[in-house]
Amino acid sequence: MVALDTIRASNAALKGKLPAGLVALFVGGTSGIGEHTMRVFYETAPSPRVYFMGRSQSSADRIIESLKPLNPDGHLEFIQTDASLLKNVDEASRKFSEKEKELNLLVMSQGFLTLEGRVETTEGIDTKLALNYFSRARFIQNLLPALTAAASNSNNPIGARVISVLSAGHEGPINFSDFELKKTFSLRNAGVHAVTSNSALSKYLAQEHQNISFTHSYPGGVETNILTASRLPSVLTMASKVILPLFRSFMKTPEESGQRHFYVVTNEKFKTGGWLVDSESEESAASKKAVEKGWCNEEVGETVWKRSLEIFDKVQREGKA
Repeated sequence: MVALDTIRASNAALKGKLPAGLVALFVGGTSGIGEHTMRVFYETAPSPRVYFMGRSQSSADRIIESLKPLNPDGHLEFIQTDASLLKNVDEASRKFSEKEKELNLLVMSQGFLTLEGRVETTEGIDTKLALNYFSRARFIQNLLPALTAAASNSNNPIGARVISVLSAGHEGPINFSDFELKKTFSLRNAGVHAVTSNSALSKYLAQEHQNISFTHSYPGGVETNILTASRLPSVLTMASKVILPLFRSFMKTPEESGQRHFYVVTNEKFKTGGWLVDSESEESAASKKAVEKGWCNEEVGETVWKRSLEIFDKVQREGKA
């Protein structure tokens, strides 16, 4: 466990040491963990160029209004998009690439809670899988040239880093015979599938791009607005307002989670390699066992990547992206 005081001290020490003009993109940055990680980055980095994506323009306006005075020399820009559709991911990636040729930091935390079964997007992908895995893989594919360019800059101590915030440590076997879960869908299967795909891909891509860091993190219990923004039945949403305060002492605040994720995306330890990180900012022991079992190692990651690219090609051929 890395103590929060240690993390705060490490983060604070970076102020004035980071190079000017670092470029960061936060997908799912209009609330929760993504927003608070972005806040720490924007306040700390000198003259940063920060882009964030989400669906809510009103949330984006609130964030811009509160952050701009904290770092007047920074550039902060919102790109509105619904990342559940690959065609939207492509369009948002294009808008970013028109503005920036290098990308130092890609943070992805898009997603929502639901008890609904399989709900397909217009592209034929389950919405939960689209947000929790496929859109993230697509952003990486689209932005690899910008990440590679940043990683090759020898004057940059941060390099290029990708972090997917989901649930490292909760991996299981992937069903490659039904990779899209069209026949074997369940909430549990969808959860394991997305988590393991993120972990395996982090391991594989780190092997293929050894000067870029790829991390899958588990934030643990964080007190965010995900329940109120979820698609849970109203009775459960109401019940959560009564139950959650009872567990508040065991949960992390969004501010702490932001500090911890900023630590991971700036600490020298995580500059390169494939990392599966737990809620205490350490390498996940549970994920390590999953790798040893062959659930999410580099070989699995290679198959995940190839199957993902096949799905992306299929969606494009069918004219849906």
